[in-house]
Amino acid sequence: MGARSFMVAARVPMARDGFEAWLRAPLPGLDRIENPAAMYAGWDAEGTDPDWGLATLDGYPAAADAVRADRSATPLDRLAVRASQGFTLARHRDEALEIYLYDYYDDAHRARTDLLMLAGAGRFATGAAEAPVLYWGGDVHPGLPLPGQSPLAVLLVGAERARFTDRYPVGTLVADLGPVEAAFLTAVENSESGGSSDGGGGGESGADLLDVLIRDRLVRNG
Repeated sequence: MGARSFMVAARVPMARDGFEAWLRAPLPGLDRIENPAAMYAGWDAEGTDPDWGLATLDGYPAAADAVRADRSATPLDRLAVRASQGFTLARHRDEALEIYLYDYYDDAHRARTDLLMLAGAGRFATGAAEAPVLYWGGDVHPGLPLPGQSPLAVLLVGAERARFTDRYPVGTLVADLGPVEAAFLTAVENSESGGSSDGGGGGESGADLLDVLIRDRLVRNG
């Protein structure tokens, strides 16, 4: 794995019933994020237009329509499609929503939709604290940022709003997300060594990476 890649990962405290409600709720509108234009402020891509309005797809109406359709889906539908296409970690574990999404040789539109999807997760989270979502990538190795490396953005999701922040203790966030990434990479490695993919990896098996509701949707869609 390598080259132009985009990754989104998070661990959001959430009860099981909240997780199921989030899976079935429509993605929020962009107004859920109070400062979408500030997405890249303070990080590696500072000064870049985040293109929430899809200006880079002017002249490509089919591509723009596909992004809009993706934004109108539920997390359950989106994650089932993602899992059918490759490795995806999306599960409820130890009273938290765990997500690790990896796009290889993809554009950034899908990753921005992933951020919008997770912006809506704060409505279903437990506790009053905002939960951080890490977005990183570009022409780098897809592993979590190493010491001294900067992500592309950090989104804080809360009960009333989500917001991008221009500063966050990235080392602490990377350490918190390390076990989530390890589960994802173990599934990839086991699949490459001969395990079955199960719609999301084998070994730490695909069943371990995907919540049962997502696996059921995979079966119905298949």
